[in-house]
Amino acid sequence: MYAFAMKLFTSKTVIVANGQFPTHATPLAALHSAARVVCCDGAVDKLEAAGLTPTWVVGDLDSVSIEARARYHERLVCVREQETNDLAKAFRFCLSHGWNDLVILGATGLREDHTLANLSWLVDFACEADVLLLTDSGWFTPLTVSARLPAFVGQPVSVFSFDPVSAVHAEGLKFPLDGLRLARWWQAALNEACGDTVSLVFKNGPLLVFQTYQVV
Repeated sequence: MYAFAMKLFTSKTVIVANGQFPTHATPLAALHSAARVVCCDGAVDKLEAAGLTPTWVVGDLDSVSIEARARYHERLVCVREQETNDLAKAFRFCLSHGWNDLVILGATGLREDHTLANLSWLVDFACEADVLLLTDSGWFTPLTVSARLPAFVGQPVSVFSFDPVSAVHAEGLKFPLDGLRLARWWQAALNEACGDTVSLVFKNGPLLVFQTYQVV
């Protein structure tokens, strides 16, 4: 883990979704250092298996066992509407409490449709909060405005656009982007950082950037 990582991935509030529970040291460190853990209802057993207890359990509660309901009855937050998934419900719960600096774990893996849906939610979340999504191989940063991101030489970097008419400019990449309009997600994937920052300039957006952890 490189120097800025601990600050970058440290948040007082971590949301744990019901995808693949993290095993990599970086997301686990973020989880263990959190002041509060907001758990989507289906992830309660996974969190307990890791030796942790949720601060809150949020969702429609259809996946919470009878035993967990009894243990955490004072921490359950039932949101019955079905227009959004449990990750979005947990996010809204956090915002309602003024917690808008968020790290999301367990939101990928297991089912590809859930992964795609959660990544799409991530760019919507970025309009209202500072949010990162960590996996076992790296992290996703949603951008609503142009930004300079920390990187390291040789770091795999992928850029995805949710606006096919928005021109994207990038510096600090092996294959520079010079006004490219990303109509397909593969067009700016599998790039590589050339230095300690990657600068992305665009209008409209949003963008979603994936970067891998550094192996030390």
